[in-house]
Amino acid sequence: MNWHMVISGFIVVVIKAVGMTVFLLYFPQVFGKSHDGFIPTESYGTTNMLNGCPKDWDFQLGRCFFFSTSEFSWEKSRDDCATKGSTLAIVDTAEKLKFLQDVAGAEKYFVGLMRQPGEKKWRWVNNSVFNGNVTNQDQNFNCVTIGLTKTFDAASCDISYRWICERTPK
Repeated sequence: MNWHMVISGFIVVVIKAVGMTVFLLYFPQVFGKSHDGFIPTESYGTTNMLNGCPKDWDFQLGRCFFFSTSEFSWEKSRDDCATKGSTLAIVDTAEKLKFLQDVAGAEKYFVGLMRQPGEKKWRWVNNSVFNGNVTNQDQNFNCVTIGLTKTFDAASCDISYRWICERTPK
């Protein structure tokens, strides 16, 4: 076996890998910011003309999603979504839950699921009943977050967390 050829080939592979990594890290404007890989996106003004979502919103599963970077109580989060012509996210499919949790990562985000104090039923902001499981619900928490764990977690409505808004594309 010719070790000079093996070593030369290995050096070429390492140089190519380092070069590509440096290119992708230092020239991200060539690629659109995306939560699921290097997929180019184009924004024109305040709306992405390709999918009808406002600038800084993600288009997934035929819907527009906004992930806040600041933190509010559940009620203020709901109100902020309303000012954006949207609602807190209604997580009604496993596919949507996976996407939102993948983006949320280690952060907790309010979604549009809550219950009235003293009630047992959880309802989405569109008043539909939620039939899944919510962890920590025995602690008299009436709002729900996702992220950090792979579950719907009951949370105090008064503590500030990030939030996710959802709307239809225009």
